Amino acid sequence: LFRSTTVLVHVNGARKDDYKLTKVVTHAPRLDEGNYQGGKRDSFIRATLRHWLTAVQRTFLSTFLPAGYPKSCGERYMQYIMWQGVTNFAVTANSVLASTFLLYSVGLGVGAIPTAGALNWVLKDGLGQMGTLVFGKVIAHNFDVHSKSWYFLSMVLLKAATAVEILTILVPHYFLVMGSLANTIKGLAWMASGSTRSVFNLSFARDNNIADITAKSTSQYIFASLFGTAAGVSICSYVGQNFQLALLAYSLLTAATLLSSYSTVKNIPLATLNSTRLQLLAEQFLSSVRAAAAAKARRLPGSYSEAAGGPPGYSDSQIEYDRNYDEAVVHEIPSPSRLAREDPPLPMFFNDQRIMNPSILVGSPLDRVLEGDATLLVLLLTTFKYSHYIVLPAGGTLHVVLHQGADQRDICQAYLQACILRQRLREGARLHKGELAEMRIALQETLLAAERLTTPFMNALEGVGWRTEKV
Repeated sequence: LFRSTTVLVHVNGARKDDYKLTKVVTHAPRLDEGNYQGGKRDSFIRATLRHWLTAVQRTFLSTFLPAGYPKSCGERYMQYIMWQGVTNFAVTANSVLASTFLLYSVGLGVGAIPTAGALNWVLKDGLGQMGTLVFGKVIAHNFDVHSKSWYFLSMVLLKAATAVEILTILVPHYFLVMGSLANTIKGLAWMASGSTRSVFNLSFARDNNIADITAKSTSQYIFASLFGTAAGVSICSYVGQNFQLALLAYSLLTAATLLSSYSTVKNIPLATLNSTRLQLLAEQFLSSVRAAAAAKARRLPGSYSEAAGGPPGYSDSQIEYDRNYDEAVVHEIPSPSRLAREDPPLPMFFNDQRIMNPSILVGSPLDRVLEGDATLLVLLLTTFKYSHYIVLPAGGTLHVVLHQGADQRDICQAYLQACILRQRLREGARLHKGELAEMRIALQETLLAAERLTTPFMNALEGVGWRTEKV
């Protein structure tokens, strides 16, 4: 047996028909037959392993990732599903623990479940579902607008419901009340979580493959839940009916759930505009405008930065972009994937100073904001005579009142003006009902600035993938 590297063929004859193989000479060392068979066997094993690993990898990818990944999905899809998997694992494990303690409270720990306990179990499910229907009717319309906030809030609600279920063992005679309350909260949480996931799946679709992404999302959930169930069963077998150990396990799983769900929403590139994202984008756009205006003001005489003094609320270092705005400047607007990391799920809870100092409140009743001040009403009606909105700083809040005929452009302009006014308030401008003259000037100047900036602002938004057809 030989392993050949060079072969010399000796032939006799001058014609083609006389060619005949007589001898083969090889220049290679003779191998031991045992070693050759062993090498051949090792090579076969390696090839087989590579084949099976490739097949397993292909099966895994086709089961849990959409066809054509990564080109068929948006950015950060892998980070999203990894954190989503951690959330599903922790939620499932915690649910197993809570359900076990709920069964203990109804009588499983001391023998078979009595008939009254079984009836209570059925009743708490029915009452909980009725409560879910009532609350869902009231708040379901907000799931599309504030999907990130509702997803994170659904995880908080789910953890609250789990806590109620575990605490039921301390007061088993209130099983029906606490079980129904927990089921109502859980139903609302699952409604919010499921509804917002459809929005998230849509945001990652790039090749008309929303159904494929949704199907793979279900597979990912089942896979993570299987491991979560196994972990929950293991925890329950170790904890038993020890309430202190159960509380410790619940706390650790809750921390993992909230941390992973927060990381999940930070990787979702939603291209729709809600109040939070519109404010963040308007602030960044205005910052670029101010920077461009500052550069232009240094080249032009007579700007506010060079004059002695300026309009109320402006310092010497501050440039008035509504006067010196350069329309030829290309402004940097973050894309949906870039802004995702800066978009807080619950801005009020996290006290995000970018949009909470002061806050912008849309939909305030005009009569409540005016508080019967006829002079202020006349000022607003004359200032916003040709606009479909009113912006009014009052009580530490910027109130935006929209006309029923306001469209997308009107809403974007209203937010721009509110953000400009907010900047003036941060700079120390005195805009309140006792200073109507200064308020009139500030409202008129910021209205002119917002009118001029709205078109380039909306063009910049559309240029990086934001959907402005519905705000």
